[in-house]
Amino acid sequence: MEKPVVFQCGGQQVVGMLHLPDRRSGRAPAVVFLHGFTGHKAEAHQLFVKCARGLPPQGMAGLRFDFRGSGDSGGDFSRMTIAGELRDAQAAVHFARQLRAVDPARIGVVGMSMGGLVASLLLGGDPRIRAAVLWCPVAHPDGLLKTRMTPESRRALARHGVVDYGGYAVGRAFIEDLPRQRPLEAIARTRAPVLLIQGDNDDTVPVGSSRDYEQALRKAGRFVRREIIAGADHTFSSLAWEQPVFQLTVDWLRQHLKCSR
Repeated sequence: MEKPVVFQCGGQQVVGMLHLPDRRSGRAPAVVFLHGFTGHKAEAHQLFVKCARGLPPQGMAGLRFDFRGSGDSGGDFSRMTIAGELRDAQAAVHFARQLRAVDPARIGVVGMSMGGLVASLLLGGDPRIRAAVLWCPVAHPDGLLKTRMTPESRRALARHGVVDYGGYAVGRAFIEDLPRQRPLEAIARTRAPVLLIQGDNDDTVPVGSSRDYEQALRKAGRFVRREIIAGADHTFSSLAWEQPVFQLTVDWLRQHLKCSR
């Protein structure tokens, strides 16, 4: 069963889609999906939709939602920050845990790109999250800014307080907040097993980012696995690339959330 849901964060509406298994299967594990920068709850070529629909047949629930300022949720994108998205993610996990159909002790998370960075912060602060899958996660937000902030964009920021990023107004708060984030330090605190997936032709997030996550987790003594999809780009934009991503993801979540099916 799929149904739209709404919850609140910071006094604003957050809109999502809930995917539930057959009620006869009892209280199910749930997986919260965190989309990327300028993304939405469906993600590129419906990546999150397809993956979330693969969960109920395996006895798991899925919650996709739009961060505030994105998709159908309330808020203004120009006021978006990573700290704000982390609060949204925490609100989504809390919402999932309150659902009658969900087992609150078995929550997992899937984060893509910038959503992977948010997921790492979430994992570092919530020891109850039981499993995680990060797709092409951002590891070095300060370096990402250096490659994107041209002299022209810096002048625009000084003059207008926002940068035009393909029609999205990226605000000063986001640009100042991003370099403060330390996702590699945060994820080292998690107790959850983590699966990292990235394409070796990713032109948005360096392929070394998933390797850096792997090293940080191994150094901390955490259980981690890294999978590289040969030829794949940042959004796995081919049926031949997305299928192994879905299979690896669902298998990992099913194993570590201890599903009965």
